[in-house]
Amino acid sequence: MKGFKQWLAVLAGWLWLLLACSAWGQEAGLRIAEGPYYADVPVDLEVVAKGFEESPEPKVDVDAPAWGRLDLVGVSPEVSSSVQIINGQISQWKSVRFTYHYRYAGEKNGKITLGPFRVSQGGKEAVTQKVTLELGEIPSGGDQRVLLNFPEDPVFVGQRIPVRLQWWIQEDLVERVVGHEARVPLFEMVDQFEFEEVERGTKSNAMVIQSPAGAKKYASEATKGMWDGRSWLVLTVDRILIPLQAGEHAIPGASVVLEEGIRWQRSFFGERTPTQVRRLRVADTPRVLHVKGLPEAGRPASFAGAIGQDFTLEVTAERSVVQVGDPIHLTLTLKGEGSMASASLPPLVGGEGGLPERDFRVPEGDVAGVVVDGGKKFEVMVRVLHEGVREIPPMAYSWFDPRKGVFQTTYSRPIALSVGAAKMVSAGDVVRGKESEAGDKTPSSGVASRSEPEKPTVAGSGGVAAAKKTTELPTWVGADLAVERDVDVLLGKGGSAWFLARVKVGSYLGGLALLGFSLWWWRRSRLDPEVSGRKKILRELVVGVQQAESPRQLADCLRRMAAVAADVPRGDLDKLLETLDNLAYAPRGGTGGVAAELKSRAVALARRLAGEGS
Repeated sequence: MKGFKQWLAVLAGWLWLLLACSAWGQEAGLRIAEGPYYADVPVDLEVVAKGFEESPEPKVDVDAPAWGRLDLVGVSPEVSSSVQIINGQISQWKSVRFTYHYRYAGEKNGKITLGPFRVSQGGKEAVTQKVTLELGEIPSGGDQRVLLNFPEDPVFVGQRIPVRLQWWIQEDLVERVVGHEARVPLFEMVDQFEFEEVERGTKSNAMVIQSPAGAKKYASEATKGMWDGRSWLVLTVDRILIPLQAGEHAIPGASVVLEEGIRWQRSFFGERTPTQVRRLRVADTPRVLHVKGLPEAGRPASFAGAIGQDFTLEVTAERSVVQVGDPIHLTLTLKGEGSMASASLPPLVGGEGGLPERDFRVPEGDVAGVVVDGGKKFEVMVRVLHEGVREIPPMAYSWFDPRKGVFQTTYSRPIALSVGAAKMVSAGDVVRGKESEAGDKTPSSGVASRSEPEKPTVAGSGGVAAAKKTTELPTWVGADLAVERDVDVLLGKGGSAWFLARVKVGSYLGGLALLGFSLWWWRRSRLDPEVSGRKKILRELVVGVQQAESPRQLADCLRRMAAVAADVPRGDLDKLLETLDNLAYAPRGGTGGVAAELKSRAVALARRLAGEGS
């Protein structure tokens, strides 16, 4: 009895330890790069969660900061497992880790507390510690300027407005530039404005502009300029801005934070790398953009949202000789200097400048257009209602000219039409024509006969000469139209039986082949999207590794690849990630570049993960 009680006590102890492990096995930590931290310079944070299940993905909750923006940039899951057999005993080990990447951007100096971050999955939960950041002010750099230019005059809703961002760098400073990050609050105001890209410059001269979604490279044009008697390198980025709301919009000034190398060293291969850098900041002055709504007075019925200058409307018809009720395919092509995305068609029937309601009928509903070669093309079917229609009349199209502040109208060219009466064919016309006056009978051979046309007759003196010609319709009643009368031949019992047998066998084989092809295509359609999607992601991440400029970016790309790749060299990957993490979170580790040897290792490993070989 005593032994049984001891056994129960041991069992209870094991159960208690098991419950404790399941309750305490989850943990969450917060990692952040070493300071100093500055206002208007994003700070990267990582929340690392361990001990959770692989699926579903844990959820992270955090209170919004007192000021500034805290955004989740991405998630990197990692799953490691191993099996060991020692003296016949099998032991399994599995590790699941989720890394959540956050970015905090503060717009002013001072202390800010972030966190704690709460990670939960079902009934499991883990909480990180809080972190307090001291955001300081970056010294202003006197050898650089940033300018954001857009029209000063009031603009209108829907108008396409050119916006130009310029960064001026004094030529003596260019060689010491290690990196830069620009911030343009105007580009982040997507609720008030829409933006279009302008193809200009190259990616080699790209400007890096930060946003809540992360950093993005914008192709820029590099030129030289003179200012204050000195030579400057000027990087220019052009975009098109389209206001969506009327009112006065306060536009904060654009800014650029430049990283200048002040101490350098050369690697074994002669590469020049910075050992100490400093940050310099330059900002533009805030501005106000006045946006006016379109006037209601004088707005024509043919206005459908087009804003710009010099619009033209071209209308073409698929055919011009029709009968009443026949459909006519019309193509309307709109061209001009303005935003085609907001331009649509006014009502096509009725009103000033539309098709007359008594002459034409068009389908109900709006007509969708397609932007092609700088213009917008619309296609619609119209029907003519009576024989008196002689043309598709000029159609009106109106737009608002923001430069002149007035509505303007253009007209298409008319299209001549020839409209005939709709022909009605009766059953009597098809079955039987008028019997010949000569009383000819149908030949026994089964060939229908035609009556001879009457000769023209001439009226008497003083009359008008008239010709009358009558053609009788063929008489098919009673005719035998069979081409072959031999029943044995029609049933395949004649000399062509061998041919029919081959046709029959070929039909069976063709049907089986079509069935096999359908089965193969069905399997391919189920398997290929997943495989091709994974390969596409891996190819994009290989490019990201090649373009990475810091240890943190390299580690992030490799972790994302490991989560997608089918075959992961875990040993090589863990060693390289450990090296990159040590560099990224070392004091001032995020300010420098990546050594060539380390970058080469990362690229080679990325290609292995993508299945491209080394």
